[in-house]
Amino acid sequence: MAYYSHNHNLAYDLTLFETPYGSPKARIRKKKSEDAVSQDGGKETHENTRAQGKTRTKTTRRKRNFGRIALGVILGVAVMAMIASIIHGQVRLTELNQEIIDARSELAEKQSVYTQLEMKVDSSVSTTVVEQYAKEHLSMNKANNSQKEFVNLSDGDKAEVSMSEDKNIFERIGDALASIWS
Repeated sequence: MAYYSHNHNLAYDLTLFETPYGSPKARIRKKKSEDAVSQDGGKETHENTRAQGKTRTKTTRRKRNFGRIALGVILGVAVMAMIASIIHGQVRLTELNQEIIDARSELAEKQSVYTQLEMKVDSSVSTTVVEQYAKEHLSMNKANNSQKEFVNLSDGDKAEVSMSEDKNIFERIGDALASIWS
């Protein structure tokens, strides 16, 4: 909370930010001094207290921070895996795009060859080429009017119905009855 003093300077009450047990540094200092006093009977050197305090705080920190370190490592590995996955996806995408480009160029080349072959076949099958081959290699000529024979079909069409003489008994009975009624 902010408090104003009489001379209107802005001041903070720092006790509001302390934990109920005091600040963490104050607790460590207090433990160090208690351990040093109990070991030397009240007579301790500054170096001895300092060395023992460091070893104790390091072991305490390791035990307390192991969960945080493990969580940090797991999160770091997860982030690295995601980054690796994105990079792998981009590499694969680039490879597939290159394959598409190669396939399109190969398709264009094959279409060009197809067009060339199609024109070659069309030119070899044309009527002028066939006529020329027949004249040169087979010694054939075009037919003239003396070689043509005309057929006359002006007599008309004739139709002839054939009747079979062999009728079975049922057909004869049917014909007899039909002739009686007609």
